[in-house]
Amino acid sequence: MLKYRPLTWPCLVTLVAGLATPAAADPLSASLQARINAIAQRQLGVQHISGQTIGIGRNGTLLFSRGYGIRDRAHRLPADAGTAYAIGSITKQFTAAAAMLLVERQRVVLGTQLAHYLPGIRHSSQVTVRELLDQISGYSDYLEDHKLLASIENSTVQARPISYFVTLGANMPLMFAPGSKWAYSNTNYAALGLLIERVAGEPYQQFLANEILHRYLPQTTYLTTSLPPGNDSAQGYNFAKGRFTLVKPYDMSWANAAGALGSTVSDLVRWDGLFFGGRILKPATLRTALTAPANRPMLASKDPRNNVAQSYASGWVHGADEGRSLIWHNGGTIGYRTMNLVFPRDGLEIVVLTNATTAAPESTALQIARALYAR
Repeated sequence: MLKYRPLTWPCLVTLVAGLATPAAADPLSASLQARINAIAQRQLGVQHISGQTIGIGRNGTLLFSRGYGIRDRAHRLPADAGTAYAIGSITKQFTAAAAMLLVERQRVVLGTQLAHYLPGIRHSSQVTVRELLDQISGYSDYLEDHKLLASIENSTVQARPISYFVTLGANMPLMFAPGSKWAYSNTNYAALGLLIERVAGEPYQQFLANEILHRYLPQTTYLTTSLPPGNDSAQGYNFAKGRFTLVKPYDMSWANAAGALGSTVSDLVRWDGLFFGGRILKPATLRTALTAPANRPMLASKDPRNNVAQSYASGWVHGADEGRSLIWHNGGTIGYRTMNLVFPRDGLEIVVLTNATTAAPESTALQIARALYAR
């Protein structure tokens, strides 16, 4: 749940592409649509996915969107281009952008200790804001608490304020000296959400809605329960022993600023275009946000051409596939797995949203990317 999951190479289809070949100018050609459809349909069975929606864009313009499979099995409702899903840790890039807006307005300083904004949080005098953003704070993940995790899995989790989860994680032992290593922890982004609340003087979700969602992304919402609102939302499913089982809707306060958003492929493609196009943050702020800390590598391949997880900065993972630079983040809550993948040099965006805990949308997104580049 809300964990960074390295891409697993054995499940990827190998497609040959040239190093400098740009993405297809028209990803909506009939032959490419057929290849995308074939990949998507095959993965429904291979990954035991109930439903998924795929969106492809360039610089924020949606070029392709289609649903596959079933979003609601009880009523036999198909997934379509507009189906909404819980997006899990893709939320982190929104939280980071909100924090960087406060940096841009000189209300938050990246190098300042967290204690300046959140006094009383354990270890906050040792951790900086930048270390939270880049996942190098050393804070343990509050989802390591077995009672909390069991309550989420059993759909009995109680509604709590963000401060509860920050305290839960901060009171665990530090994994390492702050700034010395990289390790994924939802506590970092819960703390950023709490920082935003304290500095902005309003709830995290309200600040995010006012500054980003209501302005640009009408289909992206802060979820109070795991089932996105509206008439075109995807129910979450587990798959075991050959059958799908419905995940009962559960309270999402545990996910908070680390993963409580729901969205659609069209909104996420639009978001990618806005963010990388400098519409959310000023160019200088954007460069700062996307600059990963030096010498704090992630655990990934040593192959520079095929190392999709080289570094992490402000809710984005940086890497390369077949020599092409990419930037991405996945997301996972019980019943949903998601992927937002961007090739920044070409402005190519691939979003894969699913309603199955078993899904590997990272693999699907890379297979689609390779098909587009190979053409």
